[in-house]
Amino acid sequence: MPLPIAHGLTGASIIVASREAFSWRADWWPLLVGAMLAISPDFDLFFAWGLGYSERLHGGISHSILFAIPLGMLGALLARNFTRRGIAIYFAAALSHGLLDFLTKKEFGGAALLWPFSSQKLKLGLFNYYEFTPAPGFQPFGEILEQALDVSYYEILTFVPLFMAILFWSRWRQRRAL
Repeated sequence: MPLPIAHGLTGASIIVASREAFSWRADWWPLLVGAMLAISPDFDLFFAWGLGYSERLHGGISHSILFAIPLGMLGALLARNFTRRGIAIYFAAALSHGLLDFLTKKEFGGAALLWPFSSQKLKLGLFNYYEFTPAPGFQPFGEILEQALDVSYYEILTFVPLFMAILFWSRWRQRRAL
C-alpha cells in the first residue's frame, strides 16, 4: 500500500508537469494543494483505525473516480485556479491516489474506482509493492513504525527521482520555449 510519500509526490509531480513555467516561489501553494489532494483519500483510514470501523472501508468511496471530481474542484478553488484546466489538473492529482493503489495492490484491497456503479475494489498488482498494513488486533507501535519506515525508504528511492525527473523536464521545457 503506498504511503503519503508516494501519493504526495505523485500529486506534486502532476502539478509541476502542468505548469508552463514552474517556480518554487510562485507555485509552492499549488504544489502543496496537489500533494494534499493526492494523500487525502487515505483519510478513510481514520474511520477504519480511529473509530473502529472495518478495514474493508479503506479503498472504497474515497478512492473512486467520482470522489476525485469534487476533490479536484476543491483543489482548484484552494489553489486559486478555478478554470476547466485547473479543475482537470487537480482532479488528476486527486485521482492519482486511487490509480496508484490500483496499480500497486497485489495481495489484498484495491481501489473502488468505479463506485457507485460497482463497489468492487480493483487491483492490477503491476508492481510487487511492499504491503503495509498493521495486523488486526494489538500490534506494538514500534513494529508499525518500523514497517512504515521500511515502506517509506522504498517510496523515497522510487518517487523522489520520478519527481526530480519531472521537475528537470519542466525546467528543460521552459528553457527550450525561450
